[in-house]
Amino acid sequence: MKLLRGLLIAVVVLLGLLALALSWLRTQAPGLEAYQAHRYEAAPRPGALTATWYGVSALLLCDGEHAILIDPFFTRPEGLLPLVLNRAIEPDEPRIAAALLAARIDKLDAVLVSHSHYDHAMDAGVVAKLTGAMLLGSASTANIGRGAGLPDGRIRRVEPGEPITVGRFRIRFIASRHAGASGGRPTGDITAPLRTPAHYLDYKLGGTYSILVEHPQGSVLHHGSAGWEPGALAGLHADLVFLGVALVDDLPAYLRETVDLVGARRIVPVHWDDFTLPLDQPLRPFPLVVRLDRFFSGMAQRPEIQVQTLELGREATLFPASVPSGAPASAGGAEMR
Repeated sequence: MKLLRGLLIAVVVLLGLLALALSWLRTQAPGLEAYQAHRYEAAPRPGALTATWYGVSALLLCDGEHAILIDPFFTRPEGLLPLVLNRAIEPDEPRIAAALLAARIDKLDAVLVSHSHYDHAMDAGVVAKLTGAMLLGSASTANIGRGAGLPDGRIRRVEPGEPITVGRFRIRFIASRHAGASGGRPTGDITAPLRTPAHYLDYKLGGTYSILVEHPQGSVLHHGSAGWEPGALAGLHADLVFLGVALVDDLPAYLRETVDLVGARRIVPVHWDDFTLPLDQPLRPFPLVVRLDRFFSGMAQRPEIQVQTLELGREATLFPASVPSGAPASAGGAEMR
């Protein structure tokens, strides 16, 4: 009995020390000053292709006529301990609706999902439902949408490389890999509609994709996770890459297989913030898995690539030199094909 009690006390002490260590780590923000020093600002203009970043890899692209939102994630369940303990979570619809209202997003043509982990996909079905959007992604993403009550007519399972047209956007999902030695746990597929509440680990990876978005003003590659499929992006072109920087193991190889292959000379780092904190708190790098200081040190060895950072929720024109004169007339809803 004494041995058991001693073991329990030891476990409690270890958990307490772990909690203190994590709390301390969350106060550290190496590289955050460099991130702020690379801020990109270009005021939105009529008819311009703009981007707005909402934390993790959530990205809104809009050209004044049509809008697509990639990896929306506004719920951000709070705390590291619930994540470690695999507790039940669910999309916070009032919080999502409030975030969309604050962002002045009332209508979207499409919601795109790069893979089906909770920090990329949990809110996607609800966002599509609230904005009238089509949901595009893997079979696992489709089952997240169905679990959120989205009808099959508003869900499209993508095929790698298949071109999808939304207004003036031409979209392709390119097969990729998740970052990390585990290959992106929880791996596997979501094989039935995911009803919530569900546990963190119920949001299985599904397919992992880079998403190429081409537009007459310029092309963008959204690469939300820092893994890659060797050679998968060869022959494609992007002017700008939104590059996930969590769990980067070999930055030179990562850049070769993503940024260099598509010929980009501008990158915007994403997926670096601690998504167990709500968006109304100051953003901090995720403890242990993100080292912004190492990323910026590595990028200093590649001066031909311009690193630009976006302020949370602030819209920016991506290609100012390509903006046509005069605002285009509204074309109404996009026909997806």
